[in-house]
Amino acid sequence: MIVDPAVRAALDTMEERWAREQREQARIPREEAYARVDEFLLPIGPETGRLIHDLIRQGGLKSILEVGSSYGYSTLWLADAARAVDGCVTSLELHAGKIAAARETLAEVGLANRVDFIAGDALASIHALTGPFDLVLIDLWKDLYIPCLDRLGGKLAAGAIIVADNMLFPPENADNAAAYRRAVRARGDMDSVLLPIGAGIEISRKHG
Repeated sequence: MIVDPAVRAALDTMEERWAREQREQARIPREEAYARVDEFLLPIGPETGRLIHDLIRQGGLKSILEVGSSYGYSTLWLADAARAVDGCVTSLELHAGKIAAARETLAEVGLANRVDFIAGDALASIHALTGPFDLVLIDLWKDLYIPCLDRLGGKLAAGAIIVADNMLFPPENADNAAAYRRAVRARGDMDSVLLPIGAGIEISRKHG
C-alpha cells in the first residue's frame, strides 16, 4: 500500500494519462497506434503494481531488477517498496527520453536515490550485471522475454521472484506469452503460476 502522498499523487497522474491514452488508442487506426507506441505509457497497471509492492515489502526483497522502465510507472511502485525495505532498484530501458522522464518523476517524490538506470539494450545489460536479484520485473517487447529469462541464469538469489507482465493481454502477445510460460515452467529450478491480475502476470519463484 502506498502511504506517501507524493508517490500516490504521481501514480494518480500517470494513471490519468494512461486512461486518456487508452481512449486515444481506441480511436486511431491500429497501424498508427503501433507507429506511436513509444509515446504511450503502457504501464503494468495499479493491480499489478500493488501486488509487486506487497511482495517486496512482505518478503524484504532488497535487490530489484526492472527490465523495461518505460516512463517510470512501475519504477515508482518498485522504488517506493524498495525504500520501505532499504533496498534498491536497477532499471533497464532502451530509450534515453523515457529514462529522463522517469528520473524527473522519481526526483519529485524523493525516490531518485533508490533507482539506478541503465540505458541500452536489455539483453546486453542483463549479461553485464552480476546480481544476485531478489525480484525481477520483465515488461518489454514480448519476443525478448525468453532471452531475458535465459540471461538471468546465475543472477537470481535463492527464492528470487520473477514477474512477467502481459501474459493475457493484449491478444497479439498470446504466442510469445505462451512460449514464455512454457519456457519458465520447463526449468527445473523454478515454480511458476499464471495470475489473472492486470494484463495477466506469470509469477515464478526460484527454489532455494
